[in-house]
Amino acid sequence: MSRKLAWLLILVLLLAFWEIALRHLTITPPVYEDEPWLASSGWKLARDGVFGSDLFAGLNRMETRYYGYMPLHPLLLAGVFRGAGVGLFQARFETVCLGLLALALAVSLAARLSRRQEVGLLAGLLLLTVRQAGRTPSQITGIVLLDASRIARYDVLVPVFGLASLHAYLSARRSRAGYFLAGLLAGLAGLAHLYGLFYVALLALLVLWNERGKARQRLGLLLLGAMLPWLPYGLYVLADLPAWQAQTAGYADRFGLLDVRWYLDNLLREPRRYGPGLEESGIPLFLRPGLWALALLPFLLLALWRRALRGDEMARVLVLPATGLPVLFALFITLKLSNYLVAIIPLWAIAGAWGSSIVWRYLHRPPRLRWARLALGALLLAILVEGASRWAALEASAAQYTPQPVFAAWLRDHLPPPGTRVLGLHGYWFGLEAYDYRSLLVPVAQSQAPGMVTLAQALDRIGPQALLIDHRFRAFLDDNPAAAAQFEAWLARRRATMSARIDDNTYGPVEIYLIPPTPP
Repeated sequence: MSRKLAWLLILVLLLAFWEIALRHLTITPPVYEDEPWLASSGWKLARDGVFGSDLFAGLNRMETRYYGYMPLHPLLLAGVFRGAGVGLFQARFETVCLGLLALALAVSLAARLSRRQEVGLLAGLLLLTVRQAGRTPSQITGIVLLDASRIARYDVLVPVFGLASLHAYLSARRSRAGYFLAGLLAGLAGLAHLYGLFYVALLALLVLWNERGKARQRLGLLLLGAMLPWLPYGLYVLADLPAWQAQTAGYADRFGLLDVRWYLDNLLREPRRYGPGLEESGIPLFLRPGLWALALLPFLLLALWRRALRGDEMARVLVLPATGLPVLFALFITLKLSNYLVAIIPLWAIAGAWGSSIVWRYLHRPPRLRWARLALGALLLAILVEGASRWAALEASAAQYTPQPVFAAWLRDHLPPPGTRVLGLHGYWFGLEAYDYRSLLVPVAQSQAPGMVTLAQALDRIGPQALLIDHRFRAFLDDNPAAAAQFEAWLARRRATMSARIDDNTYGPVEIYLIPPTPP
């Protein structure tokens, strides 16, 4: 395949991703609960210049400073909202752009490492077609990069900076400033999500492996670059350390670095990260070509490790993070979310493409092994067919769900004028940004904290004029009879009346209560 044709096909692949990822963006998947949470801080930053979240006003000063997640993704959202306004489409458009950038970086990295454009093309095809998981409410296709790019979370931002840091490392041979840039980009990956810092550790090991004679100076440049973006964030944390401690206290069980049992427990539970949707009914595992590809991956990585141990520095740049990241995830990350796999999958796609090209050329030599070449080609064809079927499933799913802007309009039809205070779970925030919208998690958290207030007192403090009650909050009340009794008594005392009930297959049922002002 000629160089020009390979790059032309890569461009077609990128355009195909763009088209598929943007289809029905406000319909499918339904709003993931983290999306409005993250977007609320981006919107406040765009509107008021304050990194906080009015959704959680009154809880550990979250309306003025927010520490519950790393700041980089909300900062990007703020830029989008500043230029295009706030909404679900705008929030998800940002992650689609990040997904496209991650795909482009993976394709170009595969081409640089292997020195073959067709390997880059194959890596992109694998990223866009290999189905790693089954269908879940937020993973419609099971193709990790595609699904993660359609949810307005920080997940896709990590591989963008991680892959960019590997590109910078490859360029460091021409200028020592490349080591500083590689560290800077890896440090930024950590400001997208804390596990992005794994790239700093892996790049440091890479420098020690490849740069033995000059490792000290280059490692210093790398670590200096990694520290630089963390200095302003460290100052931001120190400016209100009590608020940081209060807001991050709930994450304490995710860090047990001095407890051996914590590591063992993490390792034992790591298969859950790779398991979502594997039990999907009606589709036997042996009919899942994407799983065949994943089963073949360790052998392809072994072929690349063989090259790396024999001195191929390009192979080292790939195999160390492609193997090291899953190990670090297994040891250090307690939360076994499959969303996080989007940081690893691009590296596996590159390994699969490069390793397959090596095996393909090897199988051509002895004529008696050409049947294996046919089997490898048949596997690739099966992967492409399965991937296309998942794109079709994404298209079909749009007919099953209510568009989020339509549902938000239904809510607004039964609410008081914009500007009034509305209390509900944060998942309904999109489309209600013009209201003084507060999350029900705030009074619940205040009532459950030791020495704090009752649920009724917490509700009085917020003083909502409208209330959204859905099945999840009803389930919470069913599990907490004392809170349920307080809540019902509060509704009666405040003379709340149910003005509407919206029964929707996607987001409902939701009961809308109107609450008259408190008498003097």
